[in-house]
Amino acid sequence: MTPAPDKPREIGFDRQFSVDVNGVPTEIVFHGFANKWFLVVTQLGKIPGFYNVHFDVKRDERVVPYLHGPVDNPEFHVSVPITMNCCLGLDTDETRSAIQFLVNRTGLHKCPTEFVLGLGLKVIDGPHLRALAKVLQEMVF
Repeated sequence: MTPAPDKPREIGFDRQFSVDVNGVPTEIVFHGFANKWFLVVTQLGKIPGFYNVHFDVKRDERVVPYLHGPVDNPEFHVSVPITMNCCLGLDTDETRSAIQFLVNRTGLHKCPTEFVLGLGLKVIDGPHLRALAKVLQEMVF
């Protein structure tokens, strides 16, 4: 059954785009489900490693929304407490650190319960991660 011509049916992801991050072509796909988010960021031109990330502090939006958000103060920084499980691909400390950085610096910490993140970066360092966080914050969150 096809929809009426005046009412197009939306298909696909919430956001899907390609952008340069510090001169590196980067493909980003985001889709928010009712209780989980799905985000893929790859500079490799192929499927990256996938991580299931859940928050160690549960939130109750009726009481305090975004309870597990970061405290980003130069004198007193508190990271969002998360647990990561590598579901596919190579599991490295650099990738885990990059995921923690992105959770602290983007709207990923506003996810309702947990999210699945595919992260494949050519370079994992401060300037590249800050540039990626800026793109994600502006275009996804």
